[in-house]
Amino acid sequence: MNATVKVQLLGRDYLLRSQGDPDRVQEAAALVEDKLAGLTEVVSVDTRDRFMLAMLNLAGEFLQEKRRRQAAENELDELRVTQSRLLAEESRSQRIEAELIERIENALND
Repeated sequence: MNATVKVQLLGRDYLLRSQGDPDRVQEAAALVEDKLAGLTEVVSVDTRDRFMLAMLNLAGEFLQEKRRRQAAENELDELRVTQSRLLAEESRSQRIEAELIERIENALND
């Protein structure tokens, strides 16, 4: 379902069509607006340049989060491998323990 969402950036209204949740579109617009506002306080450049810098900042933050997520996924994969090894070792230990108990019981019954 396509929804039309009205957002405001730098005092201008924009009508956007989105297949996503309108609240998410508003959230994204608010994030962009915050970035644009922050740049206005730091540097004095024209609107287009501020927009481009804001988008570059957002892209940088996105890539940083993407790297963090990838690192977390890699760590999770390593933990899963370790868990699998530990479970295999536990199973092996349980088999050895069962064999030893059986031997002891057999020796006592002889």
